[in-house]
Amino acid sequence: MSTKKMNSNGRMRVAYVLKSFPEPSETFVADEIASLEHVGIEPVVLHVYAGDLSVVHPSASAVMAAGHVFKLGGVSLWTAAKSFARLLALAPWRSLRTLRMAAGHRDRWCYVQALPAAAWCADRQIDVLHAHFADINLLYAAAISAWLGAPYGVTTHRYDILGEPIELATACALLHAASSVVTISDFNRRHMVQKYGLEEENVKVIHCGVDLSRFNFVPDRIHVDGMPLRIMNVGRLVAIKAQDVLLNALHIVRQQGVLFRMDVIGGGELHHALLSQCQALGLSDVVTFHGAQPESVVRSFLSQANLFVLSSRSEGLPVACIEALAVGTPVVATRIFGIPELITDGESGLLVPPDDPLALAQAIVSASKDADLRRRMGAAGRKVVEQGFDRSQCTDQLAAAWRSAASKGRGEHR
Repeated sequence: MSTKKMNSNGRMRVAYVLKSFPEPSETFVADEIASLEHVGIEPVVLHVYAGDLSVVHPSASAVMAAGHVFKLGGVSLWTAAKSFARLLALAPWRSLRTLRMAAGHRDRWCYVQALPAAAWCADRQIDVLHAHFADINLLYAAAISAWLGAPYGVTTHRYDILGEPIELATACALLHAASSVVTISDFNRRHMVQKYGLEEENVKVIHCGVDLSRFNFVPDRIHVDGMPLRIMNVGRLVAIKAQDVLLNALHIVRQQGVLFRMDVIGGGELHHALLSQCQALGLSDVVTFHGAQPESVVRSFLSQANLFVLSSRSEGLPVACIEALAVGTPVVATRIFGIPELITDGESGLLVPPDDPLALAQAIVSASKDADLRRRMGAAGRKVVEQGFDRSQCTDQLAAAWRSAASKGRGEHR
């Protein structure tokens, strides 16, 4: 079934389906949404849970201020019935057909919960639905798509395809029926082809880019001999980010006589445990935990840092690394998943095995003693971002995928 015609103002309208909005750890989504206005696309956001308002990204604030946000879930049968009546009046045959399909569907609760969102989208003439993460977001996107008659797509990241947040059979069916399947790295695409039986050409790699107008290149970092090297880490304080490994590495670095100061930006469940580890290792005087911070603060730290270190055990293709490379901060990171697609060891950064504090320490020491190496890596890192991770280029690719999906119509649900 083909989607309806584009809106009378000639601008495509895309509804993002997200688990929560806004989220401080998912600024890449807010940035992507904000960038759509520049390619003639009007975005709205459908979210399942209330977002974290402790640190709100400016792009997310703009979307919220415009009122283009709708909360999914928690729907009464009365509300669902009224929404169904609205959809029935707009498209009777599609509504009755979807009702019959949903009644026998194993995830029929999702189809009921999706009814008000579908009616809301119908009133706003939404052309395409797009989920970030192949989890409950994808379930909702498919359900709304069925009621609405608009195609749906998804961008996959890491946890959603390495694990199984929804059953494998369900994920396979939804991905095969999607009109556009996007992922953030070649590693992910290979994994998805093998796991879900997708055709490689049907999975598009579109990076999470950064806005280079905000992340200005700072080529000359001030570091006076005899003064501490400024090191930085950005990430949630959770097990997969492995700040515990980073602290153990820094203990080794200090034992080798390297002067440094470490700034950690991010909040999370391991905050107190990491503080205790820091104290036990005798690093409390050189490591500062700043908690979650707005983007402006992150940019300020990045522009002054001599080295950015990512110690993660698991990542998709970390935006924190992309932002560091964009401003010219040399990066030491773990050689996992999509990171080697971003960083070439010895050229645009240094790569080490995960969960190896000694190797991480050696890389930090090597970078600390070679200002020319840091300068070369910083310049090369900026070039990598300009060539493959520029937000405007990534948005153009995404818009092209959606327009292609809208022109072909949505895939049928299984």
